[in-house]
Order: sequence, then C-alpha cells, then structure tokens
Amino acid sequence: MSKKPSYEELEQRVLELELAESERILMDEAARNTSDLLSLFIKDSPIYSFLKKVSQKESKVLLVSDNYIDMCGIPASEMVGKTMGELFPHEFAAKITHDDIDAINNRKKLKLYEELNGKHYITYKFPISQGEGEYLAGYTIDITDLEQTREDLVHIFNMSLDMICIADINTATFLKVNSAFTNILGYSQEELLNKPFLDFIHPEDLDETVDIIKNKLQIGAKVINFDNRYRCKDGSYRWLSWVSHANVGKGLTYAIARDITESKKVEESLRESERKYRNLYHYAHVGLFETSLKNGKIVACNQRYCDLAGFPNIESAIGKDVLQLYENPADREKIKNILREQGYISDHVIQIKNCTTGELLWVEFSARIDSSTDIAEGTIMDITGRKQAEEEKLKLQERLSRAERMESLGILAGGVAHDLNNVLGVVLGHAELLLLKADELSSTRHSLKSIMKGGQKAAAIVDDLLTLARRGVARRDVLNLNTIVVDCQQSPEIESLLLHHPSVKIKTELESDLLNISGSSVHLGKSLYNLISNASEAMPKGGTVTIKTTNQYLDKPVHGYDKIDDGDYVVLSVSDEGEGIDEADTKRIFEPFYTKKVMGKSGTGLGLAVVWGTVKDHQGYINIQSKVGKGSTFTLFFPVTRKQFPTKHISATISEYMGNGESILIVDDVQEQREIATVILEELNYSVSSVKSGEEAVAYLKENQVDLMVLDMIMDPGMDGLETYKSVLEFYPEQKAIVVSGFSESNRVKAVQSLGAGTYVKKPYVIEKIGLAVKEELNRAR
Repeated sequence: MSKKPSYEELEQRVLELELAESERILMDEAARNTSDLLSLFIKDSPIYSFLKKVSQKESKVLLVSDNYIDMCGIPASEMVGKTMGELFPHEFAAKITHDDIDAINNRKKLKLYEELNGKHYITYKFPISQGEGEYLAGYTIDITDLEQTREDLVHIFNMSLDMICIADINTATFLKVNSAFTNILGYSQEELLNKPFLDFIHPEDLDETVDIIKNKLQIGAKVINFDNRYRCKDGSYRWLSWVSHANVGKGLTYAIARDITESKKVEESLRESERKYRNLYHYAHVGLFETSLKNGKIVACNQRYCDLAGFPNIESAIGKDVLQLYENPADREKIKNILREQGYISDHVIQIKNCTTGELLWVEFSARIDSSTDIAEGTIMDITGRKQAEEEKLKLQERLSRAERMESLGILAGGVAHDLNNVLGVVLGHAELLLLKADELSSTRHSLKSIMKGGQKAAAIVDDLLTLARRGVARRDVLNLNTIVVDCQQSPEIESLLLHHPSVKIKTELESDLLNISGSSVHLGKSLYNLISNASEAMPKGGTVTIKTTNQYLDKPVHGYDKIDDGDYVVLSVSDEGEGIDEADTKRIFEPFYTKKVMGKSGTGLGLAVVWGTVKDHQGYINIQSKVGKGSTFTLFFPVTRKQFPTKHISATISEYMGNGESILIVDDVQEQREIATVILEELNYSVSSVKSGEEAVAYLKENQVDLMVLDMIMDPGMDGLETYKSVLEFYPEQKAIVVSGFSESNRVKAVQSLGAGTYVKKPYVIEKIGLAVKEELNRAR
C-alpha cells in the first residue's frame, strides 16, 4: 500500500471533525467491558471500526464493525480472534503489526494512508491501556470519492455569488480568491494573489480591521462578523460584510464576503431620514407630545413642548399629567369631552401656565386619538404673540381713533377759543372801564363786578382750550418734577382746594435723586393741579391723594392706556381712594367736556383734556389704573433728559467715587444705555469699553482683562447677565462685576451676586448711585 499525501488538505476538515468525535467515543468505550464495545461498534456504525489486543509479537483482532466486509472482503465474525498474519498477505500484515506495536510502545496516535482492493483509505489508531492488557482502537475511512468531492468544492468555490478567499493570517496576503471576488472588485487573479489585503481597505476602516486580525483571528476566534470597505480597481469603494474563520495552526483564515453597498446606501438613507425626522420632531417650533389614554400621562414630547410647559428637559416631562398645564379647569373638561366624542380636536385656543415661571401663554391645541395604541398625539403652538398683536391692534385702533378725535376736538377748541377771546376781550374791557367810572355807592358796581368775575372764569376756560389746541410747548427748560410737586403743593390753588375738601389729605413720596426732564413748568404744574383736583372730587367722603415720583427704566414696551416705549423715564403718579372709573368712561375720559360732574359746580370739563395735551406736548405717555369703588391712579411718563445733571448732590462728595483710570466693560444690549453709562463713568475718570451682548463680552474678555464689568441683567436675544457672568467665571474666576437692570431685584440678580458679583443698581442711571456702586465693588476684597 502507498500513501496519498496529495489528498491531505482536501480531506482535512472532514477528517478532523470525525476524528475528534470517534476518538472520544473509542476512549470512553475502551474502559468498558467487551460486550459494551461490541454493541457500540456493530450497531449501525458509519465507519470501519476495530479493536485489537497488541503484544510485543503480534496484533490480534478483538472486535470489528459489521460493515468491515465492505473494505476487506472478510466477514467480521471470521476476523475476530485472528492475527494480522492470519488475515492479510505477509508483507501487508507485517507492516500493520509493526505499526500497531510501535503505537503501543510509544503511546502515540497513528494516521495511515492505505490502498486496498483498488480503493484508498485513511486509518487512525489509538493506544489504550486496560488492566494489564494493551489495546489498540481505531477506524478506517474510505476516501476514494474525495477527489471527486474536491472537484465539486472547486466548482462551488468558483460558482458562488459570494466573494470567497483564503488568506495568510500572518502576512495578511491573499492566497486564493474566487471569481465573484475578482468580478465585484474588478481585479484579475494576478492583481490579488499574494498581495496584502490591507492595501485594499478604506483608510477609515483600516484600524478596526487590523484590530480584528490581531485580537481575534490571530488568537483563534472561531467565527467573526464585521463590515469594511474595499477599494475597487476603478478607485471606488464597496461595502463588504465578512464572515471569517481562522485556522491558527496552519496560519490561514477562510472568509466569505457579501457585497452590501446598496443595502448600506439604503441604510444610510434610512438613517438620514430618521435623523431629519428626529430633528424635525425635537427642534420643531411647535410643541409635540404623546399621552396615554389610560392615565393622561405624557409618554413622549419634544423640547419645544418642554419650553412652553416649563419643564427643564424631556425626561422631567415624562409621566406628568398633560391637562394640568391648562389654566382654566373648564378647558380641561372641554378637551376631554371633545376628544371622547370626536376622537380629535383641532386648533382649540386655550391658555396654559408655564409650571416654572408661572407665565400664562395662549396656545392652539390640537390632538387625535390612535385607538390602536391607546395614545393621544397632540401639538401646542404658541400664539401669545399673535394674541398680543391682535389685542395691540385693537388698542392701536382705539388709540388712533382717540388721537384723531382729540386732534379734531383740539382744532375745534382752538377755533372756539380764538372767537371767545375776541368776545371776552370786548366784554371784560368795557366792564373794567365802567367799573372804574362807577361810584363806590352805585347800584351798578356789584353787577359790574359779577360781569368781571364771570368773564375771568370764561377766560380761564379759554386758556384751557388754547392749551388743548396749542399742541406743542414753545419753551422747554430742564426741570425736576420734585420741584414742581413741592411748588404745586404750596400754591394758593391747592390751599383753596383743601378748604373746599377739608377731609382730603395730600401725601407725597418723592424719589430723592430724581432725574430731570425737559419741558414747561407752567403746563406741568397746571396738569398736576388738575389731577389733584379730580382726585379730591372723586373722594366726597374724604381720603388721601398720593403723589409719587420715581425713576424708571423700561426694558421693553408696556401696553396700557398708551403704548409706552422702552427707555428711561421720570414717572409722576397721582392716586386717590375714591369712587373709581368704569371702563367705558376710561376710554373717553380725556375728551374735552366729557365729565360726570355737574357743570359749573365742579370744574369746566377740560381738566383732563389739559393733562392729556400737556403729556403729549412733552412726548410722554399716560397710563390709568382704576376700579369702581377702589380708587384710581393716573401715571404720567416723561422722557429723561441728560442735558444737565443735578450736581448739588455730588459736588461735595464726588471725590469719594472718582476713579483712578480703572478699566470698565459695559455690557448692555441698548445703545443709548451704553452711551449714557460711558459718559458718566468717563466723567468719573474711568477707562470705559462697551459691548452689546453677553456673547461679545465673553469674546472680549478672553482677549482683554478689565477691572470691572457693568453687566445688564436682561439682554434679548442671547445670553442674559447670569449666563454671561457664569461663562466669564469659567476662565477668569476673580472677575468683579456690578449688575444693572430696569426691573426690581430678581432671583436671577441674586444668583449673579451669589457667584461673586457686587451691588445691584436699578436703572435709569444716576451718577451718584452708579459711581458709589463701582467704587465699592472695586475696593471690595474677593
């Protein structure tokens, strides 16, 4: 018999699998008794199995499987108990006996290639010790059909639609590739074989592939799945999905790859669609949410919904009761009923309450029920701006109508006043001449005095008409409303008024460092008197008239009786505790001769018309707050002037807060506020720079250092004062700052101060206040 080593590689995988299983079976059975072994080998054995007893001289058959006759031509029963010399020709028997004894003596396994009766076989033998005997177990496999199998495998290898290759795991080179491999990548066999396969891998996938080779294939991982991109001959790349198995002992890896380029494109397209949908969902300007019909709890929502509802993030919103956001309980029931009856609700306008700030927002609510999932899907869209715009439009139309009406009445009043002046001039002139000529005892003297007194009252009415019709103050001076209030309070007119209303008291609350305005003291004094007079008339049972002045900075427009633009103002308010004014009267209260008083007993009906005209002449605004039975407050807003500052308050102590050239950065989104702060601080000997946003402040301070920041609290859009200060502290933790705002001290102001900022200064700017605040913060130890 001759060996056939050319079959080795072709049969290796099949034989090793069968070898492992057979070896385990034979080793186990050798330890059992002969009858058990016989049962194992004889019953339906798929291979030629045998058991021999071996001595130093001969090898004798103890057991063989029933199918052994197919190989040797000798029945199993005739082989049992026979030596090799009794069964086979001398030369063949001698070789077998020699091999058996060698296996026993050296305790080694044998693998033999044999040819018998024109067929080819592989025989495996294993030494076994049992008691005092030495045994040899084994089996023989017919490999005659192996060559045909090899040809079939080669055919399958080349016909496969999947890419198949064998590679050297140590040198990372191709050893064999199939036709699909060359067809898909466009290379010839010569361009691939013995070439490093790492050279064909996309640079972005190279590190991961090398890691797989080193940490998986080279240490014997059985089956590995991974994807990477391979370069085609035309320079393009295709995605391949690999299944690889390594034979570490032989230094080989066997791999199958499938071209998944198109599926990758589909996958990427799906990912992109999912990304777009996710972005559309999460970053939509409309609040989106899903709630469970079982308990009404939120199960999903986007960030816009959280922003409107007041939740800091999506996680904090999950599990909350969706209807608790709606301010009006009746809205909650209405929504439930509509959804229950129709299964959907569209563009339902309701008001919700932000659960963090308490702010009320108008929204359009829409929802539908998905009965298959017991989920209600809905949207809320913020229409607060639209509602405010609608309301503002109505108010604007009302203000425009009122202004046109007042303008028409002013023109009419001017014409009437002009004609009345001419008439009254004649009447009073002649009356005064007659009074001079009349004897002291004349009976006509009393009548003439009555004519004069009535004419003077008519002249006062004409003067009010002229004030209403004038529409503009010819002379403007820098004034302080505190002075006007004090002068008015001490005037004979007020003394006379209080004599007629002895149960009325006047109280003043005047801001000590009130800023100045530009205007006419005569007109302003007369307007103040008219407001005090009206307030006194409104309290027939007595009460207190409160006159108040204050500085106020409006960061955004205020919508009231007038639309008050943002800016710096000196505010004058006159409040009473009287009967109040109903809404219908409020809309017409400034019209000439529109009054509920008895004409001739309580004024002329022009008092508030004069107030309205005076405020408009001073480019100011009016606001009214009144409730029937609760009293009224008239608030007048006058623009601040910076033409002159009240130096008498600072001349003696200005040295206390003069600077020494320290650098200051002003951060404010309003140009006028930056300019006035710059003027004040430069006057106080500081080096001043300014920026218009928190973002610009952060960028500026990354390149420059300053001794102090003057930080506006509210800046829109962008970072506010708190966010700006937090960002600055990240790279300059010792930065000093003071905080300014037109609003009262808020929680966010306190938060800035808790981080290390100093004094809070309320706008509008007053030189003494801001000067002392800056000086105090610069001197404060950190």
